[in-house]
Amino acid sequence: MVKGKVGLAPMAGVTNYSFRKICFNFGAEFAYTEMISSESVVRNISINEKYFPKDGEKEKVGIQIFGSDPFVMAEAAKKLENYGSWIDINAGCPVRKVIKKGAGSALLKDLKKLKNIIESVKQAVSCSVSVKVRLGFEKDDFERIYDTVVESGADMIAVHGRTAKQMYSGKVIWKIKNKGYIPLYINGDINSLEEAKVAMDLSGATGVLIGRASIGNPWVFSNKIPSLKEKLRVILEHFDLLEKEVGNRAVVEFRKFIAGYTKGLKGAREFRSKIMKIEDSEKLKHYFLDYFLSLYSS
Repeated sequence: MVKGKVGLAPMAGVTNYSFRKICFNFGAEFAYTEMISSESVVRNISINEKYFPKDGEKEKVGIQIFGSDPFVMAEAAKKLENYGSWIDINAGCPVRKVIKKGAGSALLKDLKKLKNIIESVKQAVSCSVSVKVRLGFEKDDFERIYDTVVESGADMIAVHGRTAKQMYSGKVIWKIKNKGYIPLYINGDINSLEEAKVAMDLSGATGVLIGRASIGNPWVFSNKIPSLKEKLRVILEHFDLLEKEVGNRAVVEFRKFIAGYTKGLKGAREFRSKIMKIEDSEKLKHYFLDYFLSLYSS
């Protein structure tokens, strides 16, 4: 089960193996896979292998699944339970294409179905089961959601302090009623370890999940401000790991991290506009080297 107070939140297209490894290096105590379709697992588990935790990290990575059918979710969980440390049920994703399938945060509109899914998954596996939720779908309904998750036998709950309707806008709520029956983790707009402590103090939570603030900034888990030399080293290490993981797609996949890695640096906007057009891995690395050399000498 989850061990630690500060973890890397699950993010589709972001929390792959290479990024998890970088975040673990800087202090993240646990993490999740990207969300995996339960239907896809039941149809053909092998096409999802790219998402699975690797050797050396399995004991601290949970496998997150999404879906709307209790039987299919349970079957998927059964197939996946030995690949990670625990199973996480996604009942918080606010993206339209997920909601349209009755999955993600759509489950918060039907707590009977959510309860059925949790109970089915719990019965199917011997590992721990956690649930990732939002405060509600259109309004704050967290007390009922929390009670449903606890009554269903889940071992942990993580909550993003916004409704699904809010997506990622508006003020996040950290002061959440926590009855303390199971470990509760807070998520949403936590940008430093100081803010993590505030969120935990306000809610009495066991810990926090850090998401978007970690993209291109794994140092958020260590509270350190990296030197230029350190930043360049990590950028190149991250890219090399990603290239080994996804091959030629690495150049495009890495683009989502560039803004974070260059935030606040001199000439970052101009640099980003150039590097976002690059499609060759060697050229990308040379651009980064040249850019950081120009920062050293300025």
